[in-house]
Amino acid sequence: MNASRSIQNPALRWTQPGQYWDQQRNEIQSSNVPTQSFASPTSRSVTTAIAELAPFNQSAPSNGRRGDEENLVRLARPDSNGSLQAMGAVTRAVSAELISDRPIEYTTSMVESARRSETHFRQMAESAPRAAAEVALQNAEFAKQWAELATDYIELADRVRTAKTKLSATQQDYDDVNAKIEKYGLTPTIGILLRHKKEQLDRWQAKDSQTGWVREALQRSRESQLDLELVRHDGTHPLDQAVAVLNDNGLDASKPEQQVLFGQVQQLLSDRGHWLTALWTGHRNYQDKLTEIDAVTSASVQLTKNYRTLINRHVIWIRSGDPIGWDSIRKLSSGLASLFNSNRGSEFGFALQQKVGINTASGVVVLVATVVLLVIRWRAKSLLIGIGSKTRLRESTKSTRKLVASGLTVLVAMIVPGVLLSFASWLSSGYVSESLLQASSGLYACSLIALMVELPRQLLRDHGLVDKHLGVELPQRQRASQYLMIVGTGLVLSAYVVTVTGLIDQGMWRESVSRIGLMLTLMLVAWTFHRALQPGTGILDPIVETFGGAIVQRIRLVIYLLIIASPLAIAFLSAIGYGFTAQEIILRFAVTFSVGLIAAILWPAAKILSAHAWRVLTGASLPQRKFDEYGEIEPTHEIDLSGGLYLDLKHQIAFLCQCGLVVAGVVLVGMLWIDVFPNLRMGNPVVWTVTDTVTQPSMDASGQTMMQATVKETPVTLVHCLFAAVTLFVAFQVAKLLPALFDALVLQRVSFDEGMEHFSLVLGRCLLFGVGCLISLNWLGVRWQTVQWLAVGLTIGLGFGLQDMVRNVFGGLIVLFEKPAGLGDLITVGRITGRVAKQHLRTTVLTDDDGRENIIPNKKFVTDDVVNWMGAGRLTVIPIEVAVTKDERPADICRTLQEFAVAQDDILMLPAPQATLVCISKVSQRIEIRVWIEESTTAVGFRNNLLKRVRKYLSDINMLADEQPEQPVMRDLAKDPASFPKSGRRSGAA
Repeated sequence: MNASRSIQNPALRWTQPGQYWDQQRNEIQSSNVPTQSFASPTSRSVTTAIAELAPFNQSAPSNGRRGDEENLVRLARPDSNGSLQAMGAVTRAVSAELISDRPIEYTTSMVESARRSETHFRQMAESAPRAAAEVALQNAEFAKQWAELATDYIELADRVRTAKTKLSATQQDYDDVNAKIEKYGLTPTIGILLRHKKEQLDRWQAKDSQTGWVREALQRSRESQLDLELVRHDGTHPLDQAVAVLNDNGLDASKPEQQVLFGQVQQLLSDRGHWLTALWTGHRNYQDKLTEIDAVTSASVQLTKNYRTLINRHVIWIRSGDPIGWDSIRKLSSGLASLFNSNRGSEFGFALQQKVGINTASGVVVLVATVVLLVIRWRAKSLLIGIGSKTRLRESTKSTRKLVASGLTVLVAMIVPGVLLSFASWLSSGYVSESLLQASSGLYACSLIALMVELPRQLLRDHGLVDKHLGVELPQRQRASQYLMIVGTGLVLSAYVVTVTGLIDQGMWRESVSRIGLMLTLMLVAWTFHRALQPGTGILDPIVETFGGAIVQRIRLVIYLLIIASPLAIAFLSAIGYGFTAQEIILRFAVTFSVGLIAAILWPAAKILSAHAWRVLTGASLPQRKFDEYGEIEPTHEIDLSGGLYLDLKHQIAFLCQCGLVVAGVVLVGMLWIDVFPNLRMGNPVVWTVTDTVTQPSMDASGQTMMQATVKETPVTLVHCLFAAVTLFVAFQVAKLLPALFDALVLQRVSFDEGMEHFSLVLGRCLLFGVGCLISLNWLGVRWQTVQWLAVGLTIGLGFGLQDMVRNVFGGLIVLFEKPAGLGDLITVGRITGRVAKQHLRTTVLTDDDGRENIIPNKKFVTDDVVNWMGAGRLTVIPIEVAVTKDERPADICRTLQEFAVAQDDILMLPAPQATLVCISKVSQRIEIRVWIEESTTAVGFRNNLLKRVRKYLSDINMLADEQPEQPVMRDLAKDPASFPKSGRRSGAA
């Protein structure tokens, strides 16, 4: 290839070959290498010429490891017109320069050129001396690696382009179908189109999963990059490394006879530097492309999931086939034969082997998890059977044994379906094929049917929940358990066969084996329901009579007929061509039945746990267990474990919880069955639409992530309004129960005064109702951005129009936080005196001796004088004064006297006794002691007695002074409120 020929890559700029070799000659001259050994390759008469065999389109890494050029790489390709000269060198080379400021596009011509370079390197190694031959062979290996890497990159780029094209087409198709459904509704034509799209999506998933090798390829590429870093002579300094190569071979690079070999080795090392740079950059580009295809695949998976959800929502009532006829029966034999076709088994085995080979760790995890789950099932089953033989459980209460039996029953019943579900999930994730997806769908169906069978079977087993813990006698229990074991196995196998035959060969035998097998299975299910629920003679008839209640007993026959008619109706739908509809109804029925039965089994356990939690929260003790000669006596009525204080509160909370569970159950059932009955959506009309501005990350043309604001419309339906009303109702009820809850859960453990208790209740009610209002507004679509200006306007209007009310509210906050007066205190606010009866956020209620209630606005506590008499009128304050020596500090003496006063009888702990320093003289210091007693006690006699005890105590510890002061005045404050004592008044001797 000569310089006049062009290439496809526009990023290459060709230079004259003579200029490149002149530059190489100058570099050799500057390194003291004789120039006669490097003649221009344009001359045919040279005896020795060295070609630079470097790769295409490669730039040095950012760290500058390879070479001295930063953004420009010189490339060379061998010319096919050249002839081999002495030592097997290539006579001519063409160089090119590449600007590496954009992604590299690899072409097949580059790969072919790299292959030719590999061949020339190997030819050179055959006739070159040992030192040059070793370097040439290594260069040939690097050229080979680059060619293989470029080939892989080209194939990967084709896959990325194909994946992007399919993703774009699928997104456009999804948008078009969604727009047609919104505009025209679900027409038969659109329904058939969606039905075919569902099958197409399964095939796309199988093709998209072929990118499961991305993780392994990325790991291998990174390992190869690390190997490049370990190359000893990497061409970064060709001159020094050429000397090292010759020295390793026992040659002296400074001798004249080794100059030709030295120049050849130096040129080969320089070429190696380019090839290593090319490999390093190629691996980086390859890794970027792997990341790109992984991102495209993830987006395709998410889009496929959304598309499948759209299809399942709208194709349930679209006919999937023709009504049953003789043609379906004629296909039955060929359909059964297809199940045992060896080709299908070999396809499944090959696909399974490929899946395990791609991700062996996931397969090992599934197998280990299966073994662990089976061991747990065996252990749980042993515990369930041996509850009566375990010492701790045998000595525990019946409720505890029932609790353990309920949990173990559900655990044992869920493990086998869980194992099937884990295998199905593993088969449908990662690398998949059509055969793996078919097997996965069959295992999903098996897991669901197995759960339906295992739950009642574990309930009816020997030593199970019904046998030992419910107290209900079932005469045919053992026979029913054996029947479920046999019939359940057949139902599970039938679920797999029906599901798989409905998927293979694009439905060629779907109208034969799948439909007839489904109809026979549903008839068997109807017969099983008949045996279990037949009024009077059914296996479960005693349980229905015991736990059904009056309402169930009255409509028992209707429930029986509905349950029996359900599988027969589904079979009829399949017979008239609605096979897909029948499968979707079976799926939802199985989920509803399983979840309902699990809830029924765990309901007694939930009641027992809630009762235990209530005892722990309220601090109540366990009821005393009573025994007779036949064992423990069960209470015949509910026992109030809290001594009658919280029984009503407990019932109210239980009622709210039951209402919440019922609402949650209705919502879940509605979400599960809403697609089966699409007309129900018409009963949920859109009331209004809310427009929100949402900030989402997006990527611009340069690949930079930027935040972009988009407008999103959210419909507010009638159900949202209902949820808002329910939220407000719950918030109101919880706020109403808050005082009793606070008393039961907090005041039993923490000591609060009355004011703090009242403040906590007011604050808690405000917070609960405020949170309920916020949640309700969110349901209704009311956003802060919508009402913020209205809130500002209301705030300004309230500030001017309701100034007094706002002042009262802030005054109430001050009263509640600062607590200038507590409940029961005798206070004077302005000219009104009375005891604090109630404290609200806006007002405070004072009661006087005549029973009148004075409503005081809370702003009076801020603007007027407030006097708190600390219980005056109910309590009597006893003031005494004593003189003590100056030997001790006043603070120590006051603390000692306070401790002495606290230890005396009839002195109240609250208000606490006080001891304060009055004055200090030359020989003594005077201390005033004030204590409070009940009003019924004789004040004068009590003070005289207390004074004697205080003086005796001080005399015993040698702290009493010789001269004692007069005692302060003590009046009857309850009869003479006008003569409230003032600080510092004294009269009369003691």
